[in-house]
Amino acid sequence: MLSVRRRPPVDYGKCCQTVTIYRQEGPGQYSRQVCRQAFFEFRRRKELSKTGSVGESSFLLVLPGDSVPVRPGDKVLLGEGPEVNSREDWAAFIPAKVPGLVVVEYVEPRYWQGKLCHIEAGG
Repeated sequence: MLSVRRRPPVDYGKCCQTVTIYRQEGPGQYSRQVCRQAFFEFRRRKELSKTGSVGESSFLLVLPGDSVPVRPGDKVLLGEGPEVNSREDWAAFIPAKVPGLVVVEYVEPRYWQGKLCHIEAGG
């Protein structure tokens, strides 16, 4: 007998982390959104080159549902991050200076039976 699932075949029980998403809305305008239902994972990839081992950092962010839109270029920080109110704050708010801060390079929505079930972002 054929069984049809009504829910997505994904368990969002691991989406229990808090992240802060930052976006530059316009010149001198910045938004900050805290999301308390996320999965945020740092990854380290190693590639062997002719001169030795080269490492590269990457990340995966999973946001269940469609309540938190994320776009390429947004900055994401694990935990509840500080307010960013000025151009000077934004200019200093970079991954090289802020531990745990990443910049989104891609966003991929994931669907189940025609409905958005979660968003994956990474870089």
